[in-house]
Amino acid sequence: MDTHTEFGQAVSHIGKDSMVRVWGGFDSMRASLLSECLEDLVATGQRRITLDVSELQFADYTAVAILVGALTRIRHRGAEAAVSPQSCGAYRVLERIDPTMARGITID
Repeated sequence: MDTHTEFGQAVSHIGKDSMVRVWGGFDSMRASLLSECLEDLVATGQRRITLDVSELQFADYTAVAILVGALTRIRHRGAEAAVSPQSCGAYRVLERIDPTMARGITID
């Protein structure tokens, strides 16, 4: 597997809901950047965050651990955090670690 696959992230907002779409390869360095992005959203008042992982090509174990930690910290700060769509492999891996990630929001 090519660990140098381009990584990207984009954020969409509707009110206090945010959708963060990620794509490409996901390693620990990229996970730290995403973690900062997610925590910044909460710091600026976003209260419902859905992470769209449908276009992730791979994620290493350290990246998954960093992401789960970030989602847990978001919840401890009073925001909702979820991963979608349920049909993708990345979702299924994260759900096994934390079954509460099953909620998603829709942003048109």
